[in-house]
Amino acid sequence: MAYITPSDISQLALAGNHAPELETLNFLKTNLSEAYTVYHSVHWSRSYQSGTSFGEIDFVVVNQAGQVLIIEQKNGRLDETDQGLVKNYTDGAKNVGDQVRRSLENIREKFKYQNGPKPALKLDYMIYCPDYSIKQINAATIDADRVVDAGRAKLLRQVIDDLLGPGTDADHDWAETVEGFFRQSFNLVPNIHAHKTAHEKTFTRLSGGLGQVFDNLEMEPFRLKVRGTAGSGKSLIAHRAYQAAIDAGKKPLLVCFSRPLRERFNSTVGPGGLVQTWNGFCDEFLKAQGYKFDYDRMHTDPNFWSELTDHIIGETVPEDWLFDVLIVDEGQDFESGWVDVLKLFMKPDAGLIWLEDENQNLYGKEPVELDDVVGYRCATNFRSPETIARFIQRTLPFEFENSNDLPGLGVGVSGYNDVEDQPKIVAKVVGGLLKQGFEHADIVVLTCHGVNNSVFSELTKVGPYKLRKFGGEYDMFGNQILTDGNLQFDSIYRFKGQQAPAVILVDIDPSDDKLERQERLLFCGMSRATVRLELVVNGANAYCERFRH
Repeated sequence: MAYITPSDISQLALAGNHAPELETLNFLKTNLSEAYTVYHSVHWSRSYQSGTSFGEIDFVVVNQAGQVLIIEQKNGRLDETDQGLVKNYTDGAKNVGDQVRRSLENIREKFKYQNGPKPALKLDYMIYCPDYSIKQINAATIDADRVVDAGRAKLLRQVIDDLLGPGTDADHDWAETVEGFFRQSFNLVPNIHAHKTAHEKTFTRLSGGLGQVFDNLEMEPFRLKVRGTAGSGKSLIAHRAYQAAIDAGKKPLLVCFSRPLRERFNSTVGPGGLVQTWNGFCDEFLKAQGYKFDYDRMHTDPNFWSELTDHIIGETVPEDWLFDVLIVDEGQDFESGWVDVLKLFMKPDAGLIWLEDENQNLYGKEPVELDDVVGYRCATNFRSPETIARFIQRTLPFEFENSNDLPGLGVGVSGYNDVEDQPKIVAKVVGGLLKQGFEHADIVVLTCHGVNNSVFSELTKVGPYKLRKFGGEYDMFGNQILTDGNLQFDSIYRFKGQQAPAVILVDIDPSDDKLERQERLLFCGMSRATVRLELVVNGANAYCERFRH
């Protein structure tokens, strides 16, 4: 069996249009001997004169003697022209022979630049067209012996053996030089865009199963309580129920706890209902009734919001403030008294959808008891890729099932000795993520503390990266005003209910006296990552040792 590099072959599996290449890779892996190493999706770049040229090779096969065969795979129809074999793409036609020669030339030149002119790299090529039978090869552009088309597909392994062969392992040092060149000189990192796209498709498809359960329930009135673990698709259900109500000509009310989640909902749903946080709902209703409050007390008087609640209870709810459907997301953060208030705004036959996760109860609220509801439990995480899900299961005391078989890009752990060292560590981690292909918008830094209690709170930059964070002010629509930056910073508390391709958790320093709550916080934070998770932990904290093994 051949060696595959990178061993994570998900890069090809992630994008559905790459299924033929994945099939070929599996063939090479199982049919070639261990004398061969197969590099797949090799992206190369080479500076030339005033610019840089780029290219991609489907497969590079290296034998134990350090001899190299590149394989260019062309799927689908090809055109045989006077200029040679041509493949049509959305951005125009490309000559297959020219593509191969360009790759050969650039690999030779790059190897020469890094390792000297002698000895020269022994390099050959072949073209694999599993879907097309070539009528006549233009010998001026492509050697017929180096083409395996649909008619010769069964001979693929034989042709590789004929052109390359297993070689001899006598010159081990040279073979190491060649293999090291391909490992280190080319961009062999997974395709981040493919990972992100695959996650979106997979999460939507898998969590859609929960949506189908929701759609198939029949009860009158509709009263459903969903207890779902992180990543089970609760917010998707909330969105789905809200939009379904609007489509049916009904007026829905969606209430959540965190303002960022409310803003996210508002940006994706259509008009016809109301999306608010609990506090925002109280404020908006009483403003509509003409009440004025001293908002300077909001941050200093612990009774401020309870007073608003008392005012609402004493009001007669106007007809235009009655709703056909009440949807509550983040229900674990609600108080029983709030439910009593919200019921005042429900029509007699109004539907109720309540969504919660007790493992994300970050504020220590008592569970809310609901009457006359059908309960549904979903312990399956559809969001977290396999590597991240296994890490969470291994390090935290929360049980859940994982249904997402995408591998993701795993978990990285960095330790700090001084809390003030964290910004430097994060800057290095962000730089590494960007080199892998992540974009700034893909990355979010989340503190395990409140946003005002972190070493990052007073910072405007982390290394060369300017922080984008909530500055404490709101626009005329009640939306948060964020500082101008390219690296998002927030707390786990505020980011609950959301997700990002790459999540960096900082200020990880659990204490024994608050361990249960802090583990819930870590669970919530870790489960936000859809492709890559990075942890920045206190190196002296004994609890954090579990994250390193």
